[in-house]
Amino acid sequence: MKQRTIDYYEKNAVELCERYESVSLDSFHQALKNSFEPGSCLLEIGCGSGRDAARAVSSGFDVAAIDASRQLLAEAQKLHPELEGRLFQMALPCQLPFADKTFEGFYSVACLMHLPPSDLHQVMSEIHRVVRRGGIVSLPVCRPDVDHSGLDEHGRVFNLMPVEEWARIFAAGGFDAKVGAEEPDSLGREGISWVTITLKNRT
Repeated sequence: MKQRTIDYYEKNAVELCERYESVSLDSFHQALKNSFEPGSCLLEIGCGSGRDAARAVSSGFDVAAIDASRQLLAEAQKLHPELEGRLFQMALPCQLPFADKTFEGFYSVACLMHLPPSDLHQVMSEIHRVVRRGGIVSLPVCRPDVDHSGLDEHGRVFNLMPVEEWARIFAAGGFDAKVGAEEPDSLGREGISWVTITLKNRT
């Protein structure tokens, strides 16, 4: 992840966490429940405010969550004390500090979109190494606030590939992809839409 993107989250952690905590991704969490048994050990990629990790834990999952921003992690710990010992700071791409097939699966909301294709191949290969079954990811389909160079007004880097290209990258990383229906932005931002993709390990 580019440092300029991490810097934005570092500088705006409190405000962003307030925004993240104002929404509830019911359909995404239902997909988690449909895909994994209670008690499953899951890895979250890009935990932000800790909203989804806390909800997953309350649903009976054993979660480890990573994020590149120390300030977001600090806010997540304040907002969700139950995540003590579950939060880890690391910026992708990197070697994940977990043994092979540690996790039943993984999930990621609005995080992989910040990684260029060259990094995504390494990241997905590393995720495949540490998970047994697959995962669920949420990605933007349309973001009119991102310019032709892939930057928004805050300087964050966005990778707005077609869904078909995401599926090809996931396949190269060892995952078959099932693309869900396009959904409106949970924060109500006009013109922004998302898709949930369910991944299944092929090996």
